[in-house]
Order: sequence, then C-alpha cells, then structure tokens
Amino acid sequence: MAGRVVGEREAMDLEEVLAKVVELGREELHIVRKRAEEKTAARDHGRDYEEMVRAADQLDHHAHQLRRLHDGEFGPRWRHESRQDGAAGS
Repeated sequence: MAGRVVGEREAMDLEEVLAKVVELGREELHIVRKRAEEKTAARDHGRDYEEMVRAADQLDHHAHQLRRLHDGEFGPRWRHESRQDGAAGS
C-alpha cells in the first residue's frame, strides 16, 4: 500500500508503519542481545553501538508516527493503557 504525499515525501500508512516498527524493533533487539552475549557495557561505543542508536532513533520516530495514525483512526478518547504516555512526549 502506498501512502499519501506530504510535502516532498510520501506519508506512510498504518500497514507500512507497523511493518517498519516490527523491522526496526527486531534490528535493535538483535543488537541488544548480541551486546549482552558479549557482555558489552552500554557506555562502550563501537560500530554496533552506533547501529543500535540509529535503530532506536528510527524506531522511536516510527512509533510516534504509529501513535498519530492510531489517534487519527480511533479519535481522541480511545486510550486506556497509554493515556499518560502522550502528555510528556506528544
């Protein structure tokens, strides 16, 4: 499914954003598990650290897009579990 055009880039639809969140979540989880196996301290930087930061940044970005898509789909009062999450970050 293709998204709609917003400015110069194409906006992603719900299916695309969900797929991207899953992909990036798996990527970050793989790196985190690899670092845990190697007992790499969180403060130790390196190539895998940079990959983890990039994956985390992209995951957070797409999670925010997902939240907006959910709000657009379900309206303003659908949240129960995540009601407080929006106050700090949205």
